[in-house]
Amino acid sequence: MTQDLTKEVQRRYHRLIEEGANPNEWAYAWRSEYNRGGFKAVDFLMEEVVNPGKCIGCAACLTICPVDVFDYVNEKPQDSRNSACVFCELCVDACPVLRPTDKDLPRQMQLREPSIDDGFGPYAYGVLARTTREYILKEGQDGGICSALGIHGMQTGAFKGVVVGNEDPDNPQMGQAKLATIPEEVLASARSRYSYQPNTLALVEAMEQGIAPLAVVGVPCQVDGVRQQQFSSIRLDVAEWYRKNIVLVIGLFCSEAFTEAGMDWLARDLGVPKRDITNINVKGRLEIKLRDGREETRSLKAFGKFARPACLYCMDYAADNADIGLGGIGLNGWTFTVIRTEAGHRAWQALLEAGWVEVKELDEAPKSKELLVRLSRYKRNRPLPALMPTHLEREAIGNLDPKHYYRGWEDGCSAKDWRPLPPPPKKKKAKSKSEESAP
Repeated sequence: MTQDLTKEVQRRYHRLIEEGANPNEWAYAWRSEYNRGGFKAVDFLMEEVVNPGKCIGCAACLTICPVDVFDYVNEKPQDSRNSACVFCELCVDACPVLRPTDKDLPRQMQLREPSIDDGFGPYAYGVLARTTREYILKEGQDGGICSALGIHGMQTGAFKGVVVGNEDPDNPQMGQAKLATIPEEVLASARSRYSYQPNTLALVEAMEQGIAPLAVVGVPCQVDGVRQQQFSSIRLDVAEWYRKNIVLVIGLFCSEAFTEAGMDWLARDLGVPKRDITNINVKGRLEIKLRDGREETRSLKAFGKFARPACLYCMDYAADNADIGLGGIGLNGWTFTVIRTEAGHRAWQALLEAGWVEVKELDEAPKSKELLVRLSRYKRNRPLPALMPTHLEREAIGNLDPKHYYRGWEDGCSAKDWRPLPPPPKKKKAKSKSEESAP
């Protein structure tokens, strides 16, 4: 009975997609079974998202599950306790791969009005900013604004905990989720790591220990997962706890993350152990700081072949659904800061009034804004994940690159016209003058 109903929900889901139904209606495939019993959502999630290789790894299914069905293994959920499923449907409703965010999310997030959208999500205003606290600026990324928001919020009591990403001491570029409960722990988590580990795994610890109110820092896929947990139409206790106790969501701009194999390659290329790579920044190239104080640069293109394949299924660059969006975006020593919601405005004004930041107008960095629009457009214009090929289908045509696979979608191609694209052709080596004149 349970297996038959799960298959029926799958058929209903695919029928809605194939018939061209509004993507906001896809969730009715499973929501129509709510409170009727018999639909095992964990099986649906594994068959539609995880097993085909479409999981982006945001861990929303794991952190929303009220009975601990999942473990997190190799950047994806594993249904280790499948039989514990209580048929609540929360895991599928929270998954940002199965459907887009609900169309009433802007109202639920309380966008600050008047809001505009210049191509990188709705926002009320934006600035270039850096913290005036030298100890944060020294340890933080770019202008240190993310760390400043977290530390100031904890010092003033606005947050009791901040969900962040910390580093593995033996491999600083491989992150791990951390629930910071003192300002020093927020500072210790400063700097970007370009590998993938969902900070949001720490939400479970926060809920179990009753640590609230919370701020959450994450990349766009994690931000969407948090929002779909907070505002799920399935109003069970876990979702209610997140809705009540997550008071600020800080989103970090992100094109894609990189695999551990990429970090191995970089360490070999630099001739140092991985633990000696203390910081990486992307400014059109890799800017690398080493433990001994040296600074190196490397080609971003060479490193790009280690981009994480799962990042293809993310359609958001600028964390459109965060309260505040932050990114370096070609800036040196400053952070491009976008205030989107009332919660974001309150946190930002508190930082300003305390004298913790200095700001400049966005007009002073027009190229950064142009780059943000372009990178956002490229990800926005991808087809929805349900309309994309699986990992195996991408492997079959020899292209797992999440950045180049859909070159051309920004030209307005319809998702219904999707067909597998071949890998980009190799550039021919230009002939030398001597070769051209040879008989």
